[in-house]
Amino acid sequence: MELWAAAKGVLKYWTPSGILAEYYRRRQGPLRMPPDMPRLLPVRGLGELFPGIQSTEVRFPVSLLEGRGEWTLPLAELSTLIAICSHTRPRRIYEMGTYTGTATLAMAMNTPRSTEIFTLDLDPAETAALGLTPDGTDASRFIVGSSYRGTPFESRVCQLTGNTMTFDHSPYYRTMDLVFIDANHTYPFVKNDTENAFKLLRSGGSIIWDDYAWDERHPECAGVTQCLNELAPSRPVFQIRGTRLAIYLDRIEGTIEAQP
Repeated sequence: MELWAAAKGVLKYWTPSGILAEYYRRRQGPLRMPPDMPRLLPVRGLGELFPGIQSTEVRFPVSLLEGRGEWTLPLAELSTLIAICSHTRPRRIYEMGTYTGTATLAMAMNTPRSTEIFTLDLDPAETAALGLTPDGTDASRFIVGSSYRGTPFESRVCQLTGNTMTFDHSPYYRTMDLVFIDANHTYPFVKNDTENAFKLLRSGGSIIWDDYAWDERHPECAGVTQCLNELAPSRPVFQIRGTRLAIYLDRIEGTIEAQP
């Protein structure tokens, strides 16, 4: 598997091993989970979940490699997410948690031109009132969707504003091929967002959660782990090997037994 540069400042990778290798090189040790919050989801490789995806080609601008904040989706997760987008070619995507729009842009770059992306984040006024962004920087430096704004892909993105806990998702029910959950990671929010995600999903679609696995610097992310551990006995949910992502595939039937 190799990495090469293409024209117009775009990098192309064969996935998932190329970016995963670089990701692991940069990591400073394994993720650690407290003993009272184990990861119970069965682990599956990307190729097991999506046969044939190993030869999928993904792309993103070189700018996404520079100045990546702590709350920006890591390269392993980003490459996995967009490999799934490129492989499955979703017609409509619903993202909970835009932040700077890095994942939004990458998904737009790796889906058909007809794909519509709806992405939801707090109203800027509400964000400013908090005083800080998730990574602790001044709120005045944080612009929702700044990564995709001004790019040729902006026209394919519908920026929604609101709190995922109170936002009216109903106009989008049963219309989404992919739902990506990466908003507030505390348990009440994740549970609410997950319930809405299943309502948003059309037959044959997928739901992806960020930060099912997390490190001790961000204990609030245990809300994702707890919610999905509870969901596992009744839904086919898996952790994607080599990432912090979890995924539900509507096409996989049956229940999942918890694993130690």
